[in-house]
Amino acid sequence: MTAPASQGTANRRVLVIDDNEAIHADFRKILTPAAGPSDALLAAEAALFGAPAPAPTQHDFVVVTANQGRIGLELAQQAKAAGQPFAVAFVDMRMPPGWDGLETIQRIWAVDPDLEMVICTAFSDYSWDETVRRLGRTDRLLVVKKPFDTIEVLQVANALTEKWNLQRQVRRTLDELDGAVRARTAELVAANRELAAARDAAEAANRSKSLFLANISHELRTPMTAILGYAEEVHERITDRAGLDFEREALATIHRNAQHLVLIIGDLLDISKLEAGKLQVESIACAPRDVLHDVVALLLPKARDKGVGLDATVAADVPTVVLSDPLRLRQILLNLTDNAVKFTAAGRVRLHADLDAGARQLVFTVQDQGCGMDAATQQRLFRPFEQADVSTTRRHGGTGLGLAISKQLAELLGGGITVHSEPGSGSTFTLRIAAGAASAAEAKAIATTTATAGSSPAPAVTAPGVRVLLVEDGADNQRLIAHILRRSGMEVAIAEHGRRGLELLGAPADHRFDLVLMDIQMPVMDGLEATARLRADGHRLPVVALTASAMVADADACRAAGCDGFLAKPIDRQRLVEMIAAMAKHGAR
Repeated sequence: MTAPASQGTANRRVLVIDDNEAIHADFRKILTPAAGPSDALLAAEAALFGAPAPAPTQHDFVVVTANQGRIGLELAQQAKAAGQPFAVAFVDMRMPPGWDGLETIQRIWAVDPDLEMVICTAFSDYSWDETVRRLGRTDRLLVVKKPFDTIEVLQVANALTEKWNLQRQVRRTLDELDGAVRARTAELVAANRELAAARDAAEAANRSKSLFLANISHELRTPMTAILGYAEEVHERITDRAGLDFEREALATIHRNAQHLVLIIGDLLDISKLEAGKLQVESIACAPRDVLHDVVALLLPKARDKGVGLDATVAADVPTVVLSDPLRLRQILLNLTDNAVKFTAAGRVRLHADLDAGARQLVFTVQDQGCGMDAATQQRLFRPFEQADVSTTRRHGGTGLGLAISKQLAELLGGGITVHSEPGSGSTFTLRIAAGAASAAEAKAIATTTATAGSSPAPAVTAPGVRVLLVEDGADNQRLIAHILRRSGMEVAIAEHGRRGLELLGAPADHRFDLVLMDIQMPVMDGLEATARLRADGHRLPVVALTASAMVADADACRAAGCDGFLAKPIDRQRLVEMIAAMAKHGAR
């Protein structure tokens, strides 16, 4: 509990403004009485009444008087300027010939608006409405009728000085609180600046990481185009020739390892897209049985080489066609199944597809008879860049990205991945994805496509007579791509950078070429600038971007520059020829 404001250094200064000197004397007598009775008188009183009488209270008011309003105003100004303002003023209403009480109060409040005012009057010179009109509605005004009562004056003086001191104390407290709030606000502003700087630094680091991954992807994909392409070309040439078993095995090994590197590059790009929130999944008609069949067909040779069995089953109630993203579903199941085969030294790996009709989800399980995992390993299994332990990396390889990517892809597909495993007892991974219902037309289209695809291999696409300008700076890729196109019947001219490509294209009316195959990252002038200049000059022939940068933003940049198609390295020969043939057939824009 705080002490009353009247204690300590409280303000007890009182101003009396009255033209009657006798009134001044009355206030002094009431508020500052003379010294109490003598010790002898008190002793006599005690003897007479049998008990000591209490000494009269000594009031600590300071009383200053003025006989006119103008003088009272000057005293109030001086006191405030000296830092010793009055707490209360008793003001007479009639003070001829100067200001009356209302005018005096108005003028004093103009210089000291905190002063508590008491109007002293024997007559009702002004109505209450007139008083309020001139002085306003306020809690700092009282009216005391003459003649005074001592207790009344003491009560008013004590109450109003206490009120004045409490208000001053509240104001000081509020000022202190305001100062504290300002200081805290300044601290928070500074902290927010630091957090913003840290956030900007983190975002810059993420941008740098994404740029690094994109650059790494480009640097890896460019030589992989040559490695895969030439391996395929040479392998085709020696397939039917006898006595070349070692050469065929060597080329198959080169091709297999190159494809493995391409998968790693894809994982790097996927984790970058996932962290940036830019990876999107489709919802299109797909056949779950076909996806499982593809996964088993791709991994069966690897499983056989290890002596591990691999099979897949599908429950009868699994729909023939559902809405999902077949590419991403295949990616997840390939990763889970490849891991199961990798970590199984002997035994079987089983895939099974079922339907959770209540949750409208497809449920895939991948069960192996491998080494299994403890609980601690399972806890960190789906974190990026982590594996079971260092020895796992040495024995089995891998980047530690596959399961992290698979889990996030599963969540994007409306489900998730869980694992149950015990050391020495194998592992079971359960994948759930949303199973949207496909329309009858979508189901029929998928069934027709599947039947057609299974009946016979797709015929080789040719484009005889199509004239292509290949703008590519890499000598290896120039030779490889030109060879692929010429085998398909095309005529090919080569430019080593964008500026040379523009020179060969010449004016817009020059129709020497049907299509431009444009590499993006080149010296002298890159593909984006060259394409933009082509469009600015009025060229309308198709332009297909050919780049080792496979991020979504790269495809968007190519389209913005005016490219009609986009192909990522390493080159898929069939897709390359098909795209060029289709675009050349439709001609200019």
